[in-house]
Amino acid sequence: MLKKSIIAATFATLIPFFSAHAAVSSDSSANEATFITLGTSGGPVIKRERSEPANAVVVNNDVYLFDTGSGTERQMVGAGLPMKNLRAIFISHHHIDHDADLGQLIASRWMFNHYKPLPIIGPPGTEHMVQSLISADQAVEWAPIGNTGPKGKPTIASTVAPKDMSKTMDEPTEVYKDENIRVLAITNTHYNFPEGSKSAEHARSYSYRIETPGRTFLFTGDTGPSQNVVELAKGADVLVSEVIDLDKMTKILRKAPDLPSAMLPNMIKHMKQDHLVPTEIGKLANKAGVKEVVLTHIVPGSDGETDLSGYTKGIDKYFKGPVHVAEDLDRF
Repeated sequence: MLKKSIIAATFATLIPFFSAHAAVSSDSSANEATFITLGTSGGPVIKRERSEPANAVVVNNDVYLFDTGSGTERQMVGAGLPMKNLRAIFISHHHIDHDADLGQLIASRWMFNHYKPLPIIGPPGTEHMVQSLISADQAVEWAPIGNTGPKGKPTIASTVAPKDMSKTMDEPTEVYKDENIRVLAITNTHYNFPEGSKSAEHARSYSYRIETPGRTFLFTGDTGPSQNVVELAKGADVLVSEVIDLDKMTKILRKAPDLPSAMLPNMIKHMKQDHLVPTEIGKLANKAGVKEVVLTHIVPGSDGETDLSGYTKGIDKYFKGPVHVAEDLDRF
């Protein structure tokens, strides 16, 4: 009797988790594309009020993730996005705030018995990262929960289909297509390395164009001003752009106790040339002829922040359409 009680209690505990992963969102029309800002913080500092960078495009109840920062799965639950509806994952670049929960999603999807190979598309190194995460999770495969049947569960490796994009992608290039969406990518200017550095051989950052039957979204990922991104964004309905309040961020960096003084000049330079201030977003939106702008990856985006004017000031000099400073779980 004791053993049966323990088993019953265990499954009772798991029911809320399975229910959360089975919930279907009723907030959007079944066939209308919706862009959801799951996490609107810029990293790598973890915030309480904004989750790390993650976004979802939902079409016909199918879910496509663009970046998977820390907290992505929890934010999916908050948005009512079931794991079983996840069709593909796209990583913009391999900074930790954009891919930290990739392993969590892979293992959790397997745990909840969703075995169809999941496309995971990203910069060079994505295939190696996925394979390494799966290797690290071998202990998870050896520790099943409940009766998995005579044959057990398939391997985690069999449930994913990782793919590296080309290092050289200076023209809009199709990287994924199904009955719901077409995704194109292009390299941007988030990385500026000294000539001959080892990082320059491997690291790439990409922006994505997501075309659906009803609307087209342009997701900048992290980037500085980039003609490539302008070309990719042309005619998009919604520009989803990163943004930085440079003055506010510079003041924070100058006071940061854990930032060595020798690193400060390069860090400030990175913020200036490898991210987008509002005026540059306005120029991008104007040149590309988009209809609407959504600001995410809010930097610094500090907890308790009430004055958001630094994220929009100057956009209207170049772009006259609607501009939104996104919050977590907003829908556009």
